[in-house]
Amino acid sequence: MSQTTSEFESAISRLEQQAEELIHKDTDLLTVVRGFDFSETAIYEAGQTEWNARYGYEPMVRAFYCKELAGFTTTELHDYLATAERASTLGFDPDQFAGDKTAPGRTTLGRAWRDRFPNRLQAFIRMSAECILAVAHEMGNPLGLRALHPEDKSDLSNRSEQRYVTGKAKDVTEALCQIVFPAIDLDRPDDGTRYDDTAFLDLQSYLGLTGTAANQGSRIFDEETTRENGGPDGDTHLHYIKQLEAMEIASMVNGAIGTMMWAAEQYYSIDRHVDVAIDITYIAYYGDRDEFQMSTGAPPSKSYSWCYKMATVSIVGEEVKFTLGMRPLRGYIPRRVLVEQLLEIASDHVSIGTVYADAEFDGVGVIHAVEEAGLFYLIRKSSDDPVKRFVQDMDHDVGVKQNHEMEGTIVGGSVTVTPTLVGVPSDRKEGATVTFVTNFSVSDATKKARGRTRRVMRRYARRWGIENSYKSIKDFLAWTTSRNTAVRVFYFGFAVILYDMWLLVDLLVQVSLDI
Repeated sequence: MSQTTSEFESAISRLEQQAEELIHKDTDLLTVVRGFDFSETAIYEAGQTEWNARYGYEPMVRAFYCKELAGFTTTELHDYLATAERASTLGFDPDQFAGDKTAPGRTTLGRAWRDRFPNRLQAFIRMSAECILAVAHEMGNPLGLRALHPEDKSDLSNRSEQRYVTGKAKDVTEALCQIVFPAIDLDRPDDGTRYDDTAFLDLQSYLGLTGTAANQGSRIFDEETTRENGGPDGDTHLHYIKQLEAMEIASMVNGAIGTMMWAAEQYYSIDRHVDVAIDITYIAYYGDRDEFQMSTGAPPSKSYSWCYKMATVSIVGEEVKFTLGMRPLRGYIPRRVLVEQLLEIASDHVSIGTVYADAEFDGVGVIHAVEEAGLFYLIRKSSDDPVKRFVQDMDHDVGVKQNHEMEGTIVGGSVTVTPTLVGVPSDRKEGATVTFVTNFSVSDATKKARGRTRRVMRRYARRWGIENSYKSIKDFLAWTTSRNTAVRVFYFGFAVILYDMWLLVDLLVQVSLDI
């Protein structure tokens, strides 16, 4: 903790406590700022003693809290205070201003901050505002997320629109980072550290966006960053990551994803009823297997022999592949348990309609879990003797077998499920048939019914969106040869965050432009 931060710690703590009492989900900016009690705050009282301007010191301080908390420019702050009710709420006296003005002018505001507010007071306002915003976001209040709000661009030229897009994307990214980064705790000490957590997360973002390794990337990042203390070196960065547990990392990543969802929903209507795909991605591993607990044999279809696995649950639909949650796979975990965990994560954010999964999830336990959750499902059926006989006996290119009996054992005893078995022509291999199990109502009794069944099965193609998203997620993976489980899980989890953030930035900018 820096000397300045330590000096302000008790005063900032008091403001945080006040914020916790003042801020609720719908509390507005004025209510928050007007409610602060600065008495017994030494840095505030010191500035008040030195104040000699004709307009009030207290309302001016409150005005600059509005500026910091809302992310206003000085011009935007001036426009905000142009409403008499707002200005008087902060404590400005309209009788002190000429004409129809209700608060200091733009140049007066700028001069007050630059010339009349001591540097220590400026630092205190900025630091305490950051802490207050963190409290607001914990309370579910979108204070400070103004960059996510759509704006009127009807009078923009093409060139101006491109500049707007660039600027808007930057603002949205910064706003998302502001709320996402606090969800990731590297468990570092509060005192005696040169860098705060955001420096490490900025570095990880750089590594993911450039695909560089920690040591090389940290050197370049240190040269390019505008941070006063530069950036941490690669060894220090990896040291803190290695202190984390794999499931702890997954929990933080899932929390960060939830925070992004919450931020977007403050300003945009997100369809809460969605289809999801559950899948496992394989990431090639070429190192020493004995030193990496997550390594396992790769499927025969892969070009590598060994890999590690990550399970995800994602929204899939038309051009949508947003990852809702992840879980690292270490050792054996029943697919039923994995599916239950992933569906629980997804259900915190959306209402699930249909669950899609590939043949790796074809099993009695999975089907039983999805049916118990009351959801529709469409799962690729792996080939076995009963399935082969079913395909051979099909009278048409589309076949349906109701109540296809499957038996298995789960915790608590044996279970029998009776999904509908469906066979349809393959889109990838001429003359081949692909099979599914589902609880959708389908039939092969008539030509019309077979056509409908084929269309229902084509919904599975939505799941292939997840394959494309994995390719995109891997594009955000930082390079590493580490044999440490925490490093591998953290790198993948952070790649998911970057990818989801990229999707949301694109979405929010497009909505702002009415594209």
